[in-house]
Amino acid sequence: MILSRKTIIISFIIVLLAGALLVNSGAFQPSQADHTDHTVVIYGGSFAGAAAAYQAATHLPPDKDVLLIVPESALGSIGTVGGQNFFDIRNLRGEFPTRGSFARWFDAFGQGYNTEAMADLLYKDAVATHQGKVQVLFRHEIEEVHLDRKKSKITGLTVRPVERNKETRTMQWAGEPLRISGEIFVDASDTARLARLARIPLSPGRADWGPGVQKQAATLMLQVSGVDPDAANAYRNPETGKPEFFYFKDADGSLLGWGGKDFTQYDPVVTAYNSAGHRFTLKGYNIAEQTPGTWWLNILLIHEVNGMMQDLDRGTSRWPAAELTDPGQWSADEAYRFALAELEKPYLLASLPGLERPRLLEALRSFPGFENLEFVRDEAGRPVVGEVLYLRETAHSLQSYGGFALPAKAVRHAGDGPDNGADAQLYDTRVGLGLYYIDINAYQKGDPVQTLETPPNPHYIPYAALTTPAVENLLLPGYAQSTSSEAWASMRVIPNLTVCGDAAGVAAACSAANNKSPAALTIEDVREIQKRLEAAGARLDK
Repeated sequence: MILSRKTIIISFIIVLLAGALLVNSGAFQPSQADHTDHTVVIYGGSFAGAAAAYQAATHLPPDKDVLLIVPESALGSIGTVGGQNFFDIRNLRGEFPTRGSFARWFDAFGQGYNTEAMADLLYKDAVATHQGKVQVLFRHEIEEVHLDRKKSKITGLTVRPVERNKETRTMQWAGEPLRISGEIFVDASDTARLARLARIPLSPGRADWGPGVQKQAATLMLQVSGVDPDAANAYRNPETGKPEFFYFKDADGSLLGWGGKDFTQYDPVVTAYNSAGHRFTLKGYNIAEQTPGTWWLNILLIHEVNGMMQDLDRGTSRWPAAELTDPGQWSADEAYRFALAELEKPYLLASLPGLERPRLLEALRSFPGFENLEFVRDEAGRPVVGEVLYLRETAHSLQSYGGFALPAKAVRHAGDGPDNGADAQLYDTRVGLGLYYIDINAYQKGDPVQTLETPPNPHYIPYAALTTPAVENLLLPGYAQSTSSEAWASMRVIPNLTVCGDAAGVAAACSAANNKSPAALTIEDVREIQKRLEAAGARLDK
């Protein structure tokens, strides 16, 4: 039997990390003291958070350290425990321009991957290889952010263990608080929680350009089996005769697929499902194998979800301010719970009498290649789904002038070099390149399910997008970065955010080494960050 490249890599990682996984399961265990002190404190176990930890540990002096605070059970956030195992990438003139940490992880697995193996690789890269310089608190959430008297600097955090209640499916506190002090803080999260609790100015969702404070729809990733890629590939649109579904082999032979945007507009079962009186929409999907025959499916949009709203904050001062919310929005916990219930609901559409299978499953089986689709179930018989929601948007930090360091025009009208285009003014302080479509998933039920623009060129990512003048020692490579909502529709994918994580990690190390706050770095400091990023394999030029 000839083993694939990915199988060999996965096997190697499993053997290499046998000891590390014991650490990963319990993670960093604080001593009996209820206070710890660190140089760089990173909140969020996303790819951006892992990249920030890797770069910070690599560039910090030997006597400095990093702490990662991760609300989930493993590194990778939506890209691992969340089940979104299909990288959104876009090639430029025949090549994929994103380098740095993301290139290492992409080269190891390809565009699709086994989420557990990827989480292990992130842990090895960001934590295990640094011999105690990076510590991790898994399954911990921020309870309080401590600021100095001027409210312009974070002095520490109070965190507590969390767990998901098996009955209510709501996240809840599960242990005693721990006080953490640090010099530099990094919000690499999808929820913008550290930034929000630090009281920096935030613009929620599309508030800077559209009506209301709606965010792009969220998704609960579904693990499925019974997929027939050949049947999907063979399907043709009944009017145009063109293919609608595209399955292909990754470099190692594993399968990925996407398609169905037009199909959702004319298939009677899918359109009936989408037009029913609920907050769910089936969209054109992408799908990637977890193991042979088992897939993670990205197809279910959940509308009017506010990822900043968590049930463990209800009735406390931690609840998001009124200007960040809408009365009709679901919290992340509510959306998770209602989506799980949707998987098991009986079929209720009167236009299709006699059907007794769950209505979501029946609608899914209407897609070509999904005729025999089943939800993968755990030992208790429950559908296997992402540990967290795939949030696409929460909030964007504002600069002192009320705008964003990365505006929409810089993405939409980026030039092909440093001397032209709407992003030319960002060249001197660039810390990476961003490239993807401006990809907007529906904000509300009834909106276009997906709108897509194709900017002609990559855009420069300015250092200022990762900082906030409101809190001088906070870096923002995650969802709270200073990016307008439309620009965010391009920046939000994992490759771009990993670029931001690399930059934030190097910036944190430079700040700590020079006893400066990230917001106080000069153009000379940014040039040093650029040199270090390029030495680490990042691409800064088009």
